[in-house]
Amino acid sequence: MLWGSKASPLSGRIVRDAKSNQRVPTPTVTNFEARSYELDPYGHLNNAVYVNWLEQGRLDYLRARGESYTSIPDRLGVWVVVVRQELDYRAQVEMGDRLALTTQIEHLGNSSFRFDQRLRFEDGRAACDAKVTMVCVDGAGKSAPMPAELRGLLEK
Repeated sequence: MLWGSKASPLSGRIVRDAKSNQRVPTPTVTNFEARSYELDPYGHLNNAVYVNWLEQGRLDYLRARGESYTSIPDRLGVWVVVVRQELDYRAQVEMGDRLALTTQIEHLGNSSFRFDQRLRFEDGRAACDAKVTMVCVDGAGKSAPMPAELRGLLEK
């Protein structure tokens, strides 16, 4: 079922990569309903709202693992910042449409990681697909190695 609680990990599901058979981090699902003030003059969800929804999905991914954007620098001494967003709009979203955003880690590098995010209507049709790359930075804003503890929680 796509429509349910605000944010939840996909229950007990262990996802494996089709080629390597390695475990893939458990996705989270965040639900949204398009509201009137989020629409553009043509009655469609404004493109900037997608970016906000994607941000909420990534925050919910971290919260499902006991973290947030503020707890990571406090505990681990690095900040995680968006350096790239790629969005492919697949269908128009209109007022009252209910959608589920699935968020999971697609790639972990030395200092960066990439989220795969997929926004779907209740019937499973694609509304938007996105890839968002984040990088760890130090207090001076320079790229920093990803702490092992952060890597571990992103892999959950």
